[in-house]
Amino acid sequence: MKHKKYLIFIIAVWAFLVFPFAGMLFWRSDETTENTELASFPELKTDEGWNQEYLSEMGAYFEDHFALRQYWVTANALLRSHVTQSSATDQVVLGKNDWLYFSGTTADYQGTNLFSEREIYAILHNLKLIQNYVQEQGSAFYLMVPPNKNSLYDENMPYYYQKGDESNLEMLTERFQQEGISYIDLYEAFQEKEEVLYFQRDSHWNNQGALLAYRNLMEAIGKDYETYLNAPFDVEKVHSGDLDEMLFPKAVQKEDDYFYDTASNFVYVNEVKDNMDSWIETENPNAIGSILMYRDSFGESLLPFVAGEFEKGYFSRLVPYNLLQVEQYQPDVVVIEKVERNLDDFITDMPIVECPQVENIIAPQAQTNTEMTAEKAGSFLEIKGTVDEKYIQPDTQIYVSVKDENTMETKTFETFYAKTEKGDANGFHLYLKGGSVPEGNLQLNVIAVNGSQPFIVCSKEITWNL
Repeated sequence: MKHKKYLIFIIAVWAFLVFPFAGMLFWRSDETTENTELASFPELKTDEGWNQEYLSEMGAYFEDHFALRQYWVTANALLRSHVTQSSATDQVVLGKNDWLYFSGTTADYQGTNLFSEREIYAILHNLKLIQNYVQEQGSAFYLMVPPNKNSLYDENMPYYYQKGDESNLEMLTERFQQEGISYIDLYEAFQEKEEVLYFQRDSHWNNQGALLAYRNLMEAIGKDYETYLNAPFDVEKVHSGDLDEMLFPKAVQKEDDYFYDTASNFVYVNEVKDNMDSWIETENPNAIGSILMYRDSFGESLLPFVAGEFEKGYFSRLVPYNLLQVEQYQPDVVVIEKVERNLDDFITDMPIVECPQVENIIAPQAQTNTEMTAEKAGSFLEIKGTVDEKYIQPDTQIYVSVKDENTMETKTFETFYAKTEKGDANGFHLYLKGGSVPEGNLQLNVIAVNGSQPFIVCSKEITWNL
């Protein structure tokens, strides 16, 4: 009898261990709520021969697809959250009172990722180039930054995350005003409200928060608009938080959200799956004006309010921003909505637009380790590279000159400043329209200017053909 119990125990343990693999025949997991891409089934042999990474790739495939994975993930997360008060994924911070925070915001919260003076200078420079271009096209420009949830509501952050004395958003807010960038201060707007306008188990604002952001945008534009102050709304416990789904995919706690009648105010022009689509066009024949908004996931709930106030609406989640759409659609208003945690996108993802031409700069040649590439990108000549750190100061300006070897005519252009893996925002990036560049042999010079002292820090000869 005793041996029979041992046998039953061994069989039960064996079945428990084998089930995740054997069960893939019937209950393979092909979905995830985590912010990752599922591993594909590996090939044993490729065009290059036997796959040396087959076993490790097969292990990664099993980790992503084993039977009933989402249920196991949920069980593990619930156990850890209740027993050790810890999160089962490094993407989610388990806060107090059932609050969840996105771990991607902790560096902002603690002030451990503060921008250098050079990076701040580069962000401001790039935004001014964008704003100037938009305004030259006859459109008004506005920047709005939804704050991270823990920037507004940090009372439930774990004690071991200490809030920093300053943040990138605080530093930039003051500089935005000083540099004349049309900035809508959402942090101040939310701070003035006593009620919580973000979800408890999601990284985003609720519809009431989106409504507040919408009102601040409309006020900045100076447009008559529906305030929804006296409009009826419904409260429904239907929202599934993105953080909740990542941590507890099969045990999500629904949250209340607020619903206004916005659907009758506009129609979708293109085929739209939901408001997270990468490109959305809207129309309201009873409104006037047009808007082009470059947005992120916070724009999902913001879009219905905004779309109803314009005859034409264009909403893009595509990165990098294609600013040529400003020329194409000629909107009255251009808005960039960028969440606080992604502010460094302004020095990592350069917009597609031709940089302005400036007066030619006479400079001596310097021997440096500056690198530059020049390649055809569609109908553009794309030029980018990194300037030798020895020639970079906080306010260094970077230009590129293009000399036609046949006519000896030279044109000089501003560049966007870019963050690099090595160095302090010492990268540069620009697009030149094919028609702006003469065909034939060209000499490209990278010019770094510190104060009144310019240097040619890199030269390159290329042959350009459309």
